[in-house]
Amino acid sequence: MRIFILHFIIFRTFSIILLLSLGSNGSALYAQVKPQVKPPIPNSAAGNSVMDAEISPRSPAGKLSAIAQSLHEKRKERKALQQQLAKATEEDEKKDLQQLIDELKSTINQLNHSFEQIIIDGLDLDPFSDVSSQPFDWKEELILATKPIIDALKDLTEKPRKIEKLRGEIDLLQEQRNLIELALDAMARFQPDTMNQSTKTEFESITKKWLQRQADNVQDLEIARFQMANLEEKNKNWWQSLKIGMVNFVQGRGLTLTIAIVAALSVWLLMRGLLWLYQKKLISPSHRNSIQARLTGYAYRILTGLLVMLTVLITFYLANDFLLLTMAIIILIAVILSFRHLLPHYINEARLLLNIGPVRIGERITYNGLPMQVRSINVDSLLRNPDLKGIVRLPLSVLEDMVSRPDIDEPWFPCRAGEYVMLPDGRFGEVIEQTIELVLLQIKGSLVQFTAADFFRLNLLNLSRQGFVVVATFGIDYQHQAQCLNEVPARLHEALEHALAQAEFSNKIVSLLVEFKEANTNSLDYLIVVNCKGEAASSYFTINRLIQKTCVEVCNRERWIIPFTQLTVHQGEGFRALSERHI
Repeated sequence: MRIFILHFIIFRTFSIILLLSLGSNGSALYAQVKPQVKPPIPNSAAGNSVMDAEISPRSPAGKLSAIAQSLHEKRKERKALQQQLAKATEEDEKKDLQQLIDELKSTINQLNHSFEQIIIDGLDLDPFSDVSSQPFDWKEELILATKPIIDALKDLTEKPRKIEKLRGEIDLLQEQRNLIELALDAMARFQPDTMNQSTKTEFESITKKWLQRQADNVQDLEIARFQMANLEEKNKNWWQSLKIGMVNFVQGRGLTLTIAIVAALSVWLLMRGLLWLYQKKLISPSHRNSIQARLTGYAYRILTGLLVMLTVLITFYLANDFLLLTMAIIILIAVILSFRHLLPHYINEARLLLNIGPVRIGERITYNGLPMQVRSINVDSLLRNPDLKGIVRLPLSVLEDMVSRPDIDEPWFPCRAGEYVMLPDGRFGEVIEQTIELVLLQIKGSLVQFTAADFFRLNLLNLSRQGFVVVATFGIDYQHQAQCLNEVPARLHEALEHALAQAEFSNKIVSLLVEFKEANTNSLDYLIVVNCKGEAASSYFTINRLIQKTCVEVCNRERWIIPFTQLTVHQGEGFRALSERHI
């Protein structure tokens, strides 16, 4: 289950990365084609980025020269703006000039830093910064760490957000246009020629303001509708945008993911190969299940997992893909936090994996009412009964509630396929097949099915495993009482021995016993016991019939009477008196 959840998390993460990548590529494409309507800016504020100052020539000396030239120009612009600021009288103008001066100061500082970095070959100057004066703010650090994901999500939703924003602007501009038209219609009802000079001047000023507002509204509405039409046109050509996004993903983030997966698989295969070589060449088979060997193996697997994760992180870092790097780190932190809650459970599983827990390899446990042997303990542990077909595959979590014990040469099942058994109800049958679920017996030519657990609990007799005996009782009449102790058992023993020697199972007979048993009510009974090997189990009833047949043949030959059951009625005094009364 945990493996399934981990795979699900990885799959969802990959899907999110794919959506974010396509969204970022689509937003970048939209940014290249969307119309830009910007007010003109002063020349002094244009090109304030550091990159403009670091354009070729590529040599360090050329870069220094370009930066120095840019510094000279920026300082000159700053000086001119400061002079304008000193002469300015309006607050709005002073505020705009001060903003431009601050931007130039920031640009000049960046150029000075770039100039110094080129001279000192890009050395890290963080140790010279005043770190103690900047207290650690975990919220700010968390925002910085998750900024790539937030930016990617913003890029993914940029186009729908802009469409919604444009729709709101168009609705507002249309509402303003209606109000402007109503206002101008109201102004048209006045006659400026009938007004005095001061009133006419004020009226014309307000009219001019509303006419300018109408012109601005028309222009803004046209621009908004043009942008909306452009975005809707891009939506119609969604297949082309998707194709471009997919191509950009494959060439960018998709390629990074592929390289990371290939690198991780390479490290995993290399480590697996080294482990296989170590287990096959350096460890003897008798020590592979020892605690030291299992501990070494699982420690090596943990090291393999860490190396695989480190390989993925390094790949993302070298590719400068901080979105993938941040998401990989978040997943890693989530996995580590989940281990904190599952630590006791994992400790128990670790004891099982190291073969020092309550269940150990090679020992005997009871599962579903059947004795099972623990063949292996791993993510999926294997249980097997040597006398039954099939195996049971169990997760480690199930083994935690079990306890095994060493095997002391106990039978694993009462019988095996091909053996003959006698059921408690007297039925005799051959075992056709037995699995961990079912046992099939052939009884009187028909197949009878039992569940393996129920069959295991039956108090049955296995005639094939350790051999069996056939016990029979035969009686003769009391008139042969004089010869019943010597002659009769000798003749019966001789005849039975000869008959068994002539039978097809003669080599499977171990011993024969014929003895006087008891003086029964109507007969003198003899006990006949035939001890047989297990291979003769299929002839169990045949042996019994042969015993009775041979005994009858001896009686016929020797003219011995075989008695039958008789009922003797004893008449007491009361019965006699009753009879005489009726007479």
